[in-house]
Amino acid sequence: MKRSLLALIVGIVLFSPSISLGQFFEFCDDFTKCRSCQRDPFEERIETERHDFTQSAVTVGRGVFQIESGLSYFYKDNASETESSYTAPETMLRWGVSEDIEVRIRWDYAWSIIEDEPNRIGSEDLRYALKLQMTRQPEYGWLPTSALEIRGTAPTGGDTFSTDKAEFGLDYIYQWQLTECMTFAGSTGYGSNGFGDFGLVGEHPGVDNFNAWSQSAVLGFELTEANVLYTEWYGVFSDGLAEEYSVSILNIGIDHYITDNLVIDLRLGMGLTDESDDFFTGFGGGYRF
Repeated sequence: MKRSLLALIVGIVLFSPSISLGQFFEFCDDFTKCRSCQRDPFEERIETERHDFTQSAVTVGRGVFQIESGLSYFYKDNASETESSYTAPETMLRWGVSEDIEVRIRWDYAWSIIEDEPNRIGSEDLRYALKLQMTRQPEYGWLPTSALEIRGTAPTGGDTFSTDKAEFGLDYIYQWQLTECMTFAGSTGYGSNGFGDFGLVGEHPGVDNFNAWSQSAVLGFELTEANVLYTEWYGVFSDGLAEEYSVSILNIGIDHYITDNLVIDLRLGMGLTDESDDFFTGFGGGYRF
C-alpha cells in the first residue's frame, strides 16, 4: 500500500502531457520567486479541512492564519452494546509559511459512552503536519490540483486514546474542476496506529502496532454563491490488528459562506460496514485572517 500511494503521487505528476518539468511541485520555487508574483489568497474564498474526510487540495497561502473548529456526535449499535461519542473542539490551526507551504496543528477531546462499560474520556494525541502544494490544474489537460500532507503526532493525549508513541502519516489530496459549479476530489492516505484518531486507534492504543490506510471520493456542487453541497464516500482499513477493521462511510454536507473569510458547515453520515458508526453528525466552521 505504501508503494501504491507513492505510485499514485508520482504517476499523476510524471505522466501528464500538459505540463513541463519546470512546473512540477508548486512549492519548490516559493522562496525564489518575487513576492508580487505569488498569488493573493484573499482573492479566493476560504477553504477548510474540517467539513468532510477529504481535505482541501490547496494550501492557505502566504501569511494566512486560519482557525477551524467544531463538534461531532457518533452513534453505534452493536448486537451486545450501544456507544455514543462526542468530539470537541476539533481545533485546527493553519499558517501559510509561503504561497504553497503551510504548517498545521490539530487538537481534540473525545467522550465515548459505552453501555454497561466504563466511559472512555480523554484528549487525543496532538497532531502536527506540513502541507505542500504539489500541482495546480491547468486550463487544459487532466493534471489535478493536488497537495501532500506529511503528518506526525506527539504522545500528549490521555491514557484512553494516546498511543504513547510518535506516529507518522501521509495524505495525498487531488481535485479536478469538472465544470464551473462541480468538482471531483479524492485522497489516498496512510497512518501508523490509527494516527491518534479516537475512533481508529486499537483497543489498547499504547500496545497495538498496526497500519491504517484510507481512500476517499467526493463530489462537490456549488448551489449558490454562498452554499456548496457535497456528497462523499471514504474508507479506512487496518493492517496488523488481531481483529482488523474496515470502516466505510457515506456522508453529505453543506458549507455556508457568511463572508469570503468565514464559513460554517453541517454534515451527517451513515456507516456501511459493521465496524463503522451507524450514524454521525457534526457542525463547525473556519475563519482566516
